Amino acid sequence: MPFCRTSTDNTAQDAKLAEMLVAHSPAMQNVVKLIWQVAQYPSTTVLLQGESGTGKDVVARAIHELSSRATYQFVDINCAAIPDTLLETELFGVEAGAFTDAKVSREGYLLRADGGTLFLDEIGSMPLVLQAKLLRFLETRSFRRVGSTKEIHVDLRVISATNVDLQSAVAHRTFRDDLFYRLKVITIYLPPLRERPEDIVPLVEHFLQLHSNGSEEPLQISDDALELLQQYHWPGNVRELRSVIQRGQILCDENIIRPKDLPESVRLAGRNVGQRLDELKEQLHLPPEGLDLRAFLSSIEQKFIHEALEACNGNQVRAAALLGISRDQLRYRLPPRKRDQ
Repeated sequence: MPFCRTSTDNTAQDAKLAEMLVAHSPAMQNVVKLIWQVAQYPSTTVLLQGESGTGKDVVARAIHELSSRATYQFVDINCAAIPDTLLETELFGVEAGAFTDAKVSREGYLLRADGGTLFLDEIGSMPLVLQAKLLRFLETRSFRRVGSTKEIHVDLRVISATNVDLQSAVAHRTFRDDLFYRLKVITIYLPPLRERPEDIVPLVEHFLQLHSNGSEEPLQISDDALELLQQYHWPGNVRELRSVIQRGQILCDENIIRPKDLPESVRLAGRNVGQRLDELKEQLHLPPEGLDLRAFLSSIEQKFIHEALEACNGNQVRAAALLGISRDQLRYRLPPRKRDQ
């Protein structure tokens, strides 16, 4: 069925989404399409997947703002930032007298989000015991405060996000399969910035405007500095790009960001791979006592493989492409315990 928006759409909503999300690349245009579609169904559970810094929180808020729940609260909770012992009470609330320090009853995130949207960031960090309780809530839309027997019913949308492979976590029994399938009614994948280079310049322009702070002399960037940003691989994605522009604003002269104002890692991106590898080879020298060449080369190979897998969030196909080998060649070089991950 072709994508279309409902008659309730208007220019104001288009403008609101454009302010929240820079999406010039085809990959991000697909994300925008999904945001609009999901926003029309305010009870649908959504799972956002992508590397850290790709903007999953921005997409979650965009879905909320474009839906009929926009007049209610958008409540976010980072499941990895709260200790396991406190996460249950933060999520469900607690009844007075439930334990020694529970002097008064306190509402949790679920009740605060009633009518609106609950955003569970880094859902993969949630302990198994709490996963079972979250699953029950998703099925019944009701819960009990810690220490209470009274059922509380709420009406909200749940959006969760993760930068880990939940399918792999299910296979390793660190994440419940029933909860996984309940969360991923709609899955939206946020591509890393290196896979959507068309968005780099528009993002830079957006952050330049953001950090100009309405000054008479707006923040600018030189052509050679912009070229370096386009050549960089952005392991920290959009979040890293924003930090680089903010750093440039602080260090630059005459409100113009130049190469000298960029981090060393970005400046080094201006040199091609061959130049950097030549520099690396110049630093290597045979020790007087000699070495085990086979073991040394194997250790270098394993180091690059490990870094490629980390950069690609464990995706073997993308890691193999980064190393210029096939996936089968990569798997052959992996330890047996990692080949099937």
